[in-house]
Amino acid sequence: MLGTLLLSAGLFSNVVMSADKTETINVLASIKPLQLIAQAVTAGVVDTHVLLPAGTTPHDYALKPSDLMRVYKADLLLWLGAAYEPYLAKAVKMRGVADLAVLNFDDTQVQERHEGHDHGGHSHLYGDPHVWFGPDEALAIAQSLVDILVQRDAANAGVYQSNLAIFRNQLSALDARLKLAFSENSARPYLVYHDAYSYFESHYGFTHRAEVTQQPDSKPGAKSLLQLRKMILKEGVYCLFTEPQSDGNIVTLLQEGSELKVYQLDPMATDFPADKTGYVSFIKHTADRFAECR
Repeated sequence: MLGTLLLSAGLFSNVVMSADKTETINVLASIKPLQLIAQAVTAGVVDTHVLLPAGTTPHDYALKPSDLMRVYKADLLLWLGAAYEPYLAKAVKMRGVADLAVLNFDDTQVQERHEGHDHGGHSHLYGDPHVWFGPDEALAIAQSLVDILVQRDAANAGVYQSNLAIFRNQLSALDARLKLAFSENSARPYLVYHDAYSYFESHYGFTHRAEVTQQPDSKPGAKSLLQLRKMILKEGVYCLFTEPQSDGNIVTLLQEGSELKVYQLDPMATDFPADKTGYVSFIKHTADRFAECR
């Protein structure tokens, strides 16, 4: 299964206080990219919040007591599910959610999306959790979220639907421009620090040659680094996409004696504002870095 987005809607007994007074829904996203999508459709009604602090990733995070309190107070929780965010699973279970909406990406879609792609001899993880890098997936997440919000907050249904339409139009317009731009020139061989971009790559026809490490918080062995250096020199690998948590010493080693260019991407969208256009700006920034590697 490609990935699962869980929209956990808590008890909304306190949302509507009276006929003329409405309390704001507390929307909490586990990670910043999901918050960007949520804020695009809740703008003007709800200011969303994010659980993980800047500079952290779901790969190695451990909840603090203050995090547990934020989960408990949330009316709506957006997360990737227990398979990809196990640190959060127990807290969600303890929270005792009233409803659970699941957005599934089935195995058939996975097979179709990745059929025929060569990832440099390594087996591609069909269970890539970075669903937010796919424009189609982002729209599906936004639609699923709006469906829940409309049910829970009918008074603002028109705003949510309008925001969704704007989000769809903005993202579709960007998507069309990117598809045209990327179709004009073939990509040069490139590496990624870890395999976080399969949705983006599949959508726009990119294929990375290899990744430096399987997990962003682990370091490759000496044998793997030697193989990567040989690949860079032999095949003329043009660039490497690093991340804020990438090991600088490893990057320097890979660059040594080659013309390897380095561009940084941030899968966690740390520096992007959580506003109506934050997600579209995030995808454009990602696309701009890929364009530099052509």
